[in-house]
Amino acid sequence: MDILKITRPDRKWYEVILWWEIRRILYNLLMCLLGFASFFIGYVNIPLVYLVIGFGMNVVYTLGWVIELILKPYMNEQLKKSFPKKAFIVYVIISTCSIFGIATYLLFRYP
Repeated sequence: MDILKITRPDRKWYEVILWWEIRRILYNLLMCLLGFASFFIGYVNIPLVYLVIGFGMNVVYTLGWVIELILKPYMNEQLKKSFPKKAFIVYVIISTCSIFGIATYLLFRYP
């Protein structure tokens, strides 16, 4: 079962948003696990840092469906099917690097 699969390229605007928002649950669970792991790298004792980072990442996550809706009229059928999956994976990778990058920065900034 591929939860990132798009079956129809002619999705309505609300179906695009729903696709992204359902996957936000998976995204947030993954980010919580990675944030918890990074806690031990950076030794951050202020949980507010993680809340601010999490909020910021979720705001940026919203750009996924916003960008898709803006670019959708200019996409061919194949790109309409592949863009959401690729964008989701790229964003998870960028978020993961950001979380561990911040933790590593804090580790070396405040020894």
